[in-house]
Amino acid sequence: MPSWASPGDEQHLREAVLRYSREVAFAAAEVYAGAAEARGAWDARLESLVIDAILRGEADDSMQSRASALGWGSVSHVSVIAGMSPAGNAAEVVDVIRRAASRLRVESLASVQGRRLVVILGGLPDPSPTVRALAQYFGDGPIVIGPTVPHLFAAGRSARAALSGLGAARAWPDAPRPVLADELAGRASSHR
Repeated sequence: MPSWASPGDEQHLREAVLRYSREVAFAAAEVYAGAAEARGAWDARLESLVIDAILRGEADDSMQSRASALGWGSVSHVSVIAGMSPAGNAAEVVDVIRRAASRLRVESLASVQGRRLVVILGGLPDPSPTVRALAQYFGDGPIVIGPTVPHLFAAGRSARAALSGLGAARAWPDAPRPVLADELAGRASSHR
C-alpha cells in the first residue's frame, strides 16, 4: 500500500487534508446559498407574474406554465384574499405570509401590489378559518375573501370580488375582519 506522507509527516498531512476539505465544504455551501437565493427571487418573480395575470383576468398558457412551475398546476378550491399590506419591505411581507401559510399546510401565492397585499390560497373549500389565522400578517383595515373557485385559472372571478369588496368595505366600518366578498355584496344590495 503506497504511503502519502513521509514517516513523521502523517499528522501534518491529515491537518492539511482536513483544512482543504473544510474550505471545499464552505465554498460549496456558499454556492448552494447563492443558488437558493436566486431560486427564491425567481420564484417570487413568477409568483408575482401569476398574480398579476389573475388580477388582469389573463389566464392564458403562459400563466398556466408559470403556475405549474410554482406547483399550482392541479391545486383546487382557490380563493383570492385582498387587504392592505403592512409596513415594510414587500419581499419580507410576502415571505412572512408564505411561511405562515406553509405552517398551516396551505398552498399560497402572495404579492404586494402597491399598498395592497393579495394572497391566493388553494386547497381550502372554506378559507375563512385560515384567513383569520393569517390576518395578523396583513396591514390595518379590511381583509376581503373572494369566493372559492374550482382552480387557479378561474381565480379572476375571486380576485374581482375581493378587490371590489376591499373598496366597498370602507362603507362598512364595523365589517368583520376578514369578511367574505359575498357578504359585502349582499349588504350593499340590501342598502339600495
